[in-house]
Amino acid sequence: MKPIKVAVVGDYHPVFPPQATLGVALRHAAAVLDLEVTETWIPTETLAKPNANAMLQDFDGIFGGPGDVRELEGTLQGIRFARENDKPYFGTCAGFQYAVIEFARNVLWIADATSAEFDPSAARLILTPLACNIAGKKMTVNIQPNSLARDLYSNNAAVEEYFCHFGINPMYRDALIEAGMQISGTDQNGEPRILELPTHPFFLASLFVPQTSSTPSKPHPLISGFLAACAKLLVKTG
Repeated sequence: MKPIKVAVVGDYHPVFPPQATLGVALRHAAAVLDLEVTETWIPTETLAKPNANAMLQDFDGIFGGPGDVRELEGTLQGIRFARENDKPYFGTCAGFQYAVIEFARNVLWIADATSAEFDPSAARLILTPLACNIAGKKMTVNIQPNSLARDLYSNNAAVEEYFCHFGINPMYRDALIEAGMQISGTDQNGEPRILELPTHPFFLASLFVPQTSSTPSKPHPLISGFLAACAKLLVKTG
């Protein structure tokens, strides 16, 4: 099989651990799955240009990179392309936030949806500060039944690390679910930590950063699931 090509939608900052460990974690999973993988960081300013879709067409999967971005519209364009074209998508940390914003803007038609992290005074804050700052902490995530996340973890709980302290605004939670989003992982208070789109071949995002806990002998199950979905698409499309 040809190497799996993953587009990482984001602006690379090598000193940020969730970004520095991303490629390594992909290779941990690829080795166990007997696959090869290459990742290419796609700057968000590039994705904001009119030819963005053509640029992403040849990739087998799209990873919503963690961390700040220079051009939000470029990030959202990459996620929208994955969602609408059945490309496997996995977003972590900020990649979770961007996925929620894209869904709110283009499925719920809330054109000005955004996060308090980017614009705290905005009128439509789909993501707001969590009650407690969990950045730098490891906490238990409860995995919900009848979900892709449960299938991948093969367990009903996991301990994960966070670099983010913004989450889904409770005011919009029901609207997101009614529009097709599934909350498949929560904290001890029921607050969303993993989301997915059940009608998509693989569309999953986590508020935590699984890549930082990956090891050669124990790649993270969510990253392994993402690569397996990419491989399936590669076989299908040749």
